[in-house]
Amino acid sequence: MQENVNMEKVVFTLLKRISALIHADRCSLFMYRQRNGIGELATRLFNVNAQAQLDDCVVPPDSEIVYPLDMGIVGHVAQTKKTVNVKNNQYFSSFVDELTEYKTRNILATPILNGKDMVAVIMALNKTTGPHFTEQDEDVRLKHNSIHTQSTVTRHIFLFHAF
Repeated sequence: MQENVNMEKVVFTLLKRISALIHADRCSLFMYRQRNGIGELATRLFNVNAQAQLDDCVVPPDSEIVYPLDMGIVGHVAQTKKTVNVKNNQYFSSFVDELTEYKTRNILATPILNGKDMVAVIMALNKTTGPHFTEQDEDVRLKHNSIHTQSTVTRHIFLFHAF
């Protein structure tokens, strides 16, 4: 259990840094898992921003938002294993916005892979210093993810699956 908490802190810190670096209003982590052989993504860290506190962002198992892989941008990223930059809101599923009473304007979503295996998707929402995320934001995000993901996150992230 202590290792899970430590890993949450590492990933939480990563999300806070990404949020600050690319000027995202918030970031979230969606963990990939399979139930009865069917892949899905579930929230694990939600609404992380540069000022967030860990306890406010950890999603307990009974409060998860679960996406099937055929739904929304997060599902698309998990299926294609490619970064997606949605510059306007016409292409994503609005059910989480309706559930949380939040207005998503733009999205930058990146897969976290262990080799070729899907582990998670990191999603950044709403650029705060411009109309949408840029190619430069994608580069910063990919470089930051690459360094931290390969050295730390993918090595331990399977611990999240214990929940």
